[in-house]
Amino acid sequence: MTIYLSDDQQLSDWIRKEMNSKLCKRYKITHLAEDMNVHYAKLYRFIKGKNVGSEIYDSFFRVYLRHNYGLDNQNSQPSY
Repeated sequence: MTIYLSDDQQLSDWIRKEMNSKLCKRYKITHLAEDMNVHYAKLYRFIKGKNVGSEIYDSFFRVYLRHNYGLDNQNSQPSY
């Protein structure tokens, strides 16, 4: 997987954009936090642009790869 960022864009900006694109009336921050196995408050702070620990990045990519590419956490193979 390759992520292309513009000159003025940071990885955290891209992650926020991807998270916000997944959120809707039925799938809220609380659901994303549960899927990522992080506390709601920590994810909320990240989405609002506050500093949080690096585990947000790891958790996001685990969920992102599983949902978008069908990769399983244990062996990184597509799950069909």
